[in-house]
Amino acid sequence: MKILKSSKSLFVFYLLLFFVVNILQSIYTELIDDEAYYWLWSKDLSWGYFDHPPMVALWIKISGFFFNGELGVRFFSAFMFSFTLILIWKLIDIKTKWNNIHLFFLLITAVILFNFYGFITVPDTPLFFFAVLFLYAYKLFLHNQNLKIALLMGFAMAGMLYSKYHGVLVIGFVVVSNLSLLKKRYFWTACLFALVLFTPHILWQYDNGFPSVLYHLNRSKKLYQWVFSVNHLLNQLLIVGLTFPVIYYAFFKADFKDRFNKALLFILVGFIGFFFMSTFKTSTQLQWTGIIVIPLIIMSFPYIITHQKSKKWFLILGSLNLIALLYIRLASADDNLSFFKWETHQNKTWAQTLKENTGGLPIVFHNSFQSASKYRFYTGIETYSYNALNYRQNQFDLPGYEKLVQGKTVYEVSNLEHGNVLSKKRNKIYYGSKIENYTTFQHLKCTINKDVLDLKLDEVYNLTFDLTNPYNKDIPISKLQFYGVFQTKKHQITAQVKLKNLTIVGLDSTNMLRPFKNYKVRCSFDVPAHLDRSTTTFRMALSFNNFKAGFEGNIVKIAF
Repeated sequence: MKILKSSKSLFVFYLLLFFVVNILQSIYTELIDDEAYYWLWSKDLSWGYFDHPPMVALWIKISGFFFNGELGVRFFSAFMFSFTLILIWKLIDIKTKWNNIHLFFLLITAVILFNFYGFITVPDTPLFFFAVLFLYAYKLFLHNQNLKIALLMGFAMAGMLYSKYHGVLVIGFVVVSNLSLLKKRYFWTACLFALVLFTPHILWQYDNGFPSVLYHLNRSKKLYQWVFSVNHLLNQLLIVGLTFPVIYYAFFKADFKDRFNKALLFILVGFIGFFFMSTFKTSTQLQWTGIIVIPLIIMSFPYIITHQKSKKWFLILGSLNLIALLYIRLASADDNLSFFKWETHQNKTWAQTLKENTGGLPIVFHNSFQSASKYRFYTGIETYSYNALNYRQNQFDLPGYEKLVQGKTVYEVSNLEHGNVLSKKRNKIYYGSKIENYTTFQHLKCTINKDVLDLKLDEVYNLTFDLTNPYNKDIPISKLQFYGVFQTKKHQITAQVKLKNLTIVGLDSTNMLRPFKNYKVRCSFDVPAHLDRSTTTFRMALSFNNFKAGFEGNIVKIAF
């Protein structure tokens, strides 16, 4: 084709090819669990959400203006991926790049993780775009400092922070790589502009008790295992697939004397190092360091196209990677082609079976916000996730969601063996039973006003705590079951005890907790004779409908 003989035409052709492939993938691939969760967010746009900032919800909302179904979640991601590639191309400084467009797009396909952000809509998807935009603005800033570039850089900073809190690491590592930025007034202009744009989210966090901050500071704390650190390092290789020897070799052979290149080095080493340190308190996830693919692509490409041996090996490994990518993308869309069952398989079948077996009634999933979100996406039936202490809090724990199913006849569904088998999905079996007049009060607050409880094993402890009703309605005491829960510093439950001799000061003869009223509660409980030695904290918790205890109480330290 004559039109493809022009380098610019060839580049545009590849952009369109990637866009079409991503659109087709979006249509024929069912949602992953997290996408359904973020889709639920997009139904009620806000300046913030429990787990992440709101950019991912906005991207889905924009997609929904144009299309329905899976494409209504992913269209804008596929669209913006093209602009991400354009910016990356602009950041590569080598004249001969226009003679190696085929190789550039082979490099893009080699980074398998990056490819999936071409259609999957998760917080990392907009983060990639805004991170590249920030680096583009930063490169302009290094050569020409003015208000226009400062505002562009500030806009990109805010975009990263609105996408994922990881964005602060990108900004931080760039600053550390070039401390002279702190002396530039236009850099501070950019920061101030970013802060102004980000202020609505900060205010949302304040108004809601900083749920995202607390979640990320305390998330997934686990006892250290050496495999956490090893897996983290292996993930850095997995990010670029079979081409990792060539790409990493090419990256570290690059010249980092230039301030922009130095920033890319600091981002890569900084992200890997920062999350390596995190492995000492939890297991890390592949996508946490996904942003390193940007410096890897920008810095490895010039070396590969100018060194024949590296180019030869990259063509071999990149071609094998491309074959693997094509298979993975086909298998993710069609489970008949896959050796494994993925999140994108059997969702419509599972949801439809569950809908039929529950008569289309609202469903309360026990400890499964992802199942609740995905079921609602594929059926339109109202859902809710009841989250207990042995799980984690999420968007369903914020005010407004609980009332969606209050007082209704619902089905309680979980993977725990109880009631009837209602549906199956991959390796999971969903059990459940009907509940008439479903009622919970998960926003009641049980506050122990002590820093430390002095306990003695196998003895009775007398406790006083505050019980606050934040609801605008009466709450019958008969609906509440009070527990004391012992946990480790990493929040694992080691023991749970029922409260005895419960006396609520100020409770009238109706046995109702009045709206917006605070009560003093006196009680006692038996301290277990044999507590796990790792036990360090205690909290109050409430249970409803015989579910496991929830997050109603504050955490206090204990001493023996």
